[in-house]
Amino acid sequence: MMRTKMRQQREKLNLSQQKVADTAGLTRVNYSSIERGRTEPNIEQMIAIAKALKVTPDVNFFEDFCDVSYQNPEEVI
Repeated sequence: MMRTKMRQQREKLNLSQQKVADTAGLTRVNYSSIERGRTEPNIEQMIAIAKALKVTPDVNFFEDFCDVSYQNPEEVI
């Protein structure tokens, strides 16, 4: 889901993977691997990617990487 959002937002902004990677301080290969699901981003990379894609770096964008208890706090025992 997040990876689809990343690609859709990048395309909506008419940005190449290289441009997003440069803005986020990543290599294009690293960004591409994250967008394609081959590697997992760390928190700093997630925030940098969100900023490069001009979205709020929150649980709505990164839901695939957030702990279930953060997504649904009422489920915490």
